[in-house]
Amino acid sequence: MKEEVYYSEQAASAEKKKRKKKSKVKSYVITTIFLLLSIVVGYTIGRLQYQFEAAMLLVNRDVKSDLDSVDVGEYDLISSDKVVNILLIGTDKRSYSTEDGRSDSTMIATIDGKHKRLKVSSLMRDMYVSIPGYEDNRFNAAYSYGGVTLLYKTIAQNFGIKLDGFVQVDFVDFKKVINEMGGVKVELTQWECDWLKRKYPDYGRAQKLKAGTNNLNGWLALSYSRIRYDENGDFGRTQRQRNILEGMFRKIKSLPNSKLQQIMKNVLKNVKTDLTNKEILSYISNVLFMGTMEIDQFRLPVDDGYTDETIRGMEVLVLDLEKNKKALSDFIFEYDGEKEETKE
Repeated sequence: MKEEVYYSEQAASAEKKKRKKKSKVKSYVITTIFLLLSIVVGYTIGRLQYQFEAAMLLVNRDVKSDLDSVDVGEYDLISSDKVVNILLIGTDKRSYSTEDGRSDSTMIATIDGKHKRLKVSSLMRDMYVSIPGYEDNRFNAAYSYGGVTLLYKTIAQNFGIKLDGFVQVDFVDFKKVINEMGGVKVELTQWECDWLKRKYPDYGRAQKLKAGTNNLNGWLALSYSRIRYDENGDFGRTQRQRNILEGMFRKIKSLPNSKLQQIMKNVLKNVKTDLTNKEILSYISNVLFMGTMEIDQFRLPVDDGYTDETIRGMEVLVLDLEKNKKALSDFIFEYDGEKEETKE
């Protein structure tokens, strides 16, 4: 019996050594694989960064409008080191115009690192607000009076939000961006399809639209985003603009790196911004590491936070300023995806 036990212990010991040796070999293999992967990933990231920085040389840098240099010290601004707010400006300058035009679309894109969420807030152009140095007017007049700088001051004075940079594109460039992406998928209602068909009776692509998901080219995406003739008026228009932005985000995240590089080379020259390469790369990395494909949407003014009035012949939205200011701050800095956000 003892011999059997002795033999069993020897066998167990030998088996243990064998397993240990295998484990050692396995760990060497895993370590080597991870090392090789690290080298490949490092090379890829380095190559992508090089290509990215080369493409970024094409961007139109607006140093004069750098938001960091705008004097907003007199306003009590809310900010967080875990939240990045980028001002998105769509201007109504046409290719035949030499003027800057007005900010036809103004949004705040938020990268919320605290709650791991992406957010977009629309600021409606007909809001009646205080514009520093000027008479109270529609919100979109601020850009016409003083460009990006005055637009930021107007947002700071009325809504108390600190912005970290801006990106601007005009109508012509907007269409180019969409076309370079291969179009953008949007869910259309039957009314929206009918409206676009009536608007462009001779345009073949418009006539092929149907209720449901459609892939819109630049022209149709722009036309869709400007619709404001249904019962929701300009409120519906801002919702459509956010729909386009979300569709663009989803499309970009699904494209291969080679296509992204091509788009960057062809599109970035049509973009104006005050962001540095380092900042843009950092923000892109933050978005990619979040892993989310969803964008939380918001709109100012909030329901029950305004009245329709006519002032100096202008049809405007007169705000309950404190209510809207708090609602925007809560959405940007506190909304975590669980609480119910303000409804359209």
